[in-house]
Amino acid sequence: MSTGVRGSTALSNALLFCLLSGTSAAYAQTSTGDGSSGATTLPPVKVTGNRDDSRVGSAEGYVAVTAVTATKTDTPLIETPQSVSVVTRDQMTAQAATSVAEALRYTASVLPEIRGDSTAGGPYLYSRGFVLEQFLDGTRLPSDTNFAYAVPNFDPYGLERIDVLHGPSSVLYGQANPGGVANLVSKRPTTSPLHEVFVTTGSHNRAEFGFDLGGALTQDGTLSYRLTGLGLDADTQVNGVKQERVYIAPAVTWKPDANTTLTVLAKYQRDPDVGYYNYVPASGSVLDNPNGKISSHLNVGDPDFDHHTRNQYSVGYDFEHRFNPAWTVRQNLRYSVVSDDLANVFPFANGYAAGSTTTVNRYAFTNAETAKFFTVDNQAQAKFSTGTLAHTALFGFDFQRVLFNQTVGTNFVEPGLNLFNPVYLPIAGTTATSNDMIRMKQFGAYAQDQIAYGKWRFLIGVREDWASSDDNNPLQGYLHEQSERAFTWRTGLVYLFDSGIAPYASYSKSFDPQIGATFSGAPLNPTTAEQYEIGVKYQPPGYNSFITAALFDLRERNVASSDPDHFGYSVQIGQVRARGLDLEGHASLTDNLDLVASYTYLNNVTTQTSLTGTTIDGATVSLQGLEPWGIPRHVASAWLDYTLHAGTFRGLGFGGGVRYIGASYDQTNTIHVGSRTLIDAAVHYDTGAHWLFSLNGKNLFNRTFVASCQSSGVCNYGDGVEVLATARYRW
Repeated sequence: MSTGVRGSTALSNALLFCLLSGTSAAYAQTSTGDGSSGATTLPPVKVTGNRDDSRVGSAEGYVAVTAVTATKTDTPLIETPQSVSVVTRDQMTAQAATSVAEALRYTASVLPEIRGDSTAGGPYLYSRGFVLEQFLDGTRLPSDTNFAYAVPNFDPYGLERIDVLHGPSSVLYGQANPGGVANLVSKRPTTSPLHEVFVTTGSHNRAEFGFDLGGALTQDGTLSYRLTGLGLDADTQVNGVKQERVYIAPAVTWKPDANTTLTVLAKYQRDPDVGYYNYVPASGSVLDNPNGKISSHLNVGDPDFDHHTRNQYSVGYDFEHRFNPAWTVRQNLRYSVVSDDLANVFPFANGYAAGSTTTVNRYAFTNAETAKFFTVDNQAQAKFSTGTLAHTALFGFDFQRVLFNQTVGTNFVEPGLNLFNPVYLPIAGTTATSNDMIRMKQFGAYAQDQIAYGKWRFLIGVREDWASSDDNNPLQGYLHEQSERAFTWRTGLVYLFDSGIAPYASYSKSFDPQIGATFSGAPLNPTTAEQYEIGVKYQPPGYNSFITAALFDLRERNVASSDPDHFGYSVQIGQVRARGLDLEGHASLTDNLDLVASYTYLNNVTTQTSLTGTTIDGATVSLQGLEPWGIPRHVASAWLDYTLHAGTFRGLGFGGGVRYIGASYDQTNTIHVGSRTLIDAAVHYDTGAHWLFSLNGKNLFNRTFVASCQSSGVCNYGDGVEVLATARYRW
């Protein structure tokens, strides 16, 4: 992936300064020529390096050494002054991840399943205590901060890797939550033949079939393709709830010469049955109830009324042209659509009916949403030197346009449902109560310079954004229009020791425009955030491993929340602060042994509030000094995989993992949700020819636990045991 050599230059200069520039490769001279007179024979040269290019998603094993997500340039992770986590394709396959949330279970700082068994219905991700935005190949996708259920949930089988940039990232990506960016990197075309089909069966009557095909379309490799798809039909741990999916992702790359690449990518996913989305009261789940425990298999909704369907697709292209070794231009364009149709019966959030410990009052809810995202990102990259300073400068401007429509209907349901002896009765339809139409636009211009001086690496980036939106709701009788302008920046410094140790420090900012207004008519201010981070990265020479340790102080201001006294309006409660420690390591300790381990300590608290109190569970509660609901202080995980590569049992391997999620609280900090330790395991066998068999167990000992509680009436059970058997055929 070097820039190549043109013209006439000495061999040593060509190797050292041209061919290997910007790569992790090294060379060693093994001969000095044949000693004959006349023409000189060029010495044989041995070139070695790591095969890892995150732009095309070619990382192998568990260890990645570069990530375009962090800088939009091919910068090694050890030279990036911010914490970055990478989940590779091999890790996802070994752990049998069936969703993006599952793929992130072993990632530092990330809390991917705060909704427990409702994660499929609402795939909300958190990092460092704040929402973690999903991006697809560097372009933004809808998030739950502005939309309710139209949140994408692409199948991870179509991904080559997931890059997580922790903390504020507006400098490169515009409006975004301070938790960071989870960039889903799609599988790309390859000129090498690639063919795989698989079948999976197991818990909850799972039946799944998939394929992944790729290769050159022309003899010279100028055209190549990738076609990935799967079909899924399964029950869930909740009675009467299914998961069904059809996924297809074609991609074509045109490479007319060594300097030009155009890749067209598309994804289509239809989920006729998304999965479960509901909750139970705290009493009977995390708290004692005189009637015992609510079953984790109970459907609190209605099997005959409930349905949840999601359609999502994305189409776009990545274009790159290198004019010369100095200048490169890129354009990335995506159009993404998520449509979600939900009908559900929910319990009221205050829990049981008055005077009852068995029965909850419920309401029918229908919600139809469509979110359309258009994004285009234009980049110009220049590599040059000024004296002893080597620069990689990036200039860009991007544009985002969002169209969102939501129609909501509600209806009170009588009688209530006895959670310990449920009887389901016919549910009437709903009456439309809201018709929300939102239009959002954002234009941003940014610049970044990465400077290398000896063993020092310095980064600075700046950005200016112009954002506007209007929110029109005829049924509720309001129209909000607002526009915002924001300047954000980040900077960082790294020092590269010969030992592979790289201490760093960084500062970054973000902003996220808010939709809506206060009851007084004042528009909501954008939320803003800033993060101070110091840490150290370690990439020991001669070993395939990478370790990161980071200390951070992250603060978000103008945090918005629903107005408890005026339905449909919002209030801004003040500031939330998160301080903590991240530890994460990926290592291939030997040819046989792979390891992933992480630990996170997080102190997340509301430090300032403009409210004297807010109504929660019928009581007025001050948020000052409270921890956000569902966010634990301690999270730790480790996954170990051992595979035999010689002897009688060559190809046989064993994997095992442990996940510890610490205790958390509800909004009032009065309901304590206990910690849990979950065990995962795997056995796999590669025949060495075509077949690969695997058996994976998740939450192997079937621990029943509550993932989180938002209030006394809103708690989510976690997923129970799941065992999956997979057979893959490759040729």
